[in-house]
Amino acid sequence: MREVLSDAGVGALVTIALSFVPFSSVVGGAVAATTHGGGYRTGLWLGTLAGVAAMVPLLALFVPALYIAGLLGFGIPPGAPGYGLFLALVFVFFLAYTVGLSALGGLGGVWVRANTEWNLDASRWL
Repeated sequence: MREVLSDAGVGALVTIALSFVPFSSVVGGAVAATTHGGGYRTGLWLGTLAGVAAMVPLLALFVPALYIAGLLGFGIPPGAPGYGLFLALVFVFFLAYTVGLSALGGLGGVWVRANTEWNLDASRWL
């Protein structure tokens, strides 16, 4: 279990470090699944776990940014009647983007490990 958490943590760190790049969640999930090994079910689980671990710090940055954007006049202002629904929809899209794409990256990482000759072991490069 400790290996699973450390591999998911590495994937989350990659997602956070590359968060300025679009679809960085896919890369983080792929790194988590590639470093751990296993089948597609394991890759899906590791990608999802890496996405959830990366979502927490990204959400801590995203919520204040969304509030400030609303105060500046972008989107729905915080005092509007539909602001709660707007926040719920934004959170669902954020969850799908971060966790869903990370899970998809986990599947891709398993495929890369099984069907290529690449040696992506981090200990080899460090």
